[in-house]
Amino acid sequence: ILFTSAAFATFRRSSATTTENMVQMTPADQAIVKKIPGNDKCMDCGMKNPQWASVSFGTVFCLECSGVHRSLGVHISFVRSIAMDSWTPQQLALMKGGGNSKCAAYLKQNGIDPKTPIKPKYESPQAQLYKEVLKARVEGRPEPTQLPKPAAPRSGN
Repeated sequence: ILFTSAAFATFRRSSATTTENMVQMTPADQAIVKKIPGNDKCMDCGMKNPQWASVSFGTVFCLECSGVHRSLGVHISFVRSIAMDSWTPQQLALMKGGGNSKCAAYLKQNGIDPKTPIKPKYESPQAQLYKEVLKARVEGRPEPTQLPKPAAPRSGN
């Protein structure tokens, strides 16, 4: 990929800004996230003291379930270690605004059984809409009631 010098400068500034704003989750932030209802156990299997998180859903889970979430791809579930990874302020806000109980209740209310395996659960339209609802709540925007329509395919003419 070739960049013009102006485009490269913009890319470098945006990359640097993102990296500079990332910090490890403080013990105080970790305590806040862990005290959110439902966050004392893995969202998916119930194991106690989860150490991994899906920023996308604002949920926490165990090491084993984190591997399954990672296999879904970052477009479905963006996984971070609560203790070892760096976080942006936006990612921390999503975690503080989310929580296992909130996500589970939303999914159940929208027809997703809590025992649904990880892949179909999080790839479902209901889960994808929850991600958008969580983002809207954290950003102070109105909550969407449906997923955005996919862009119409472009013709090659």
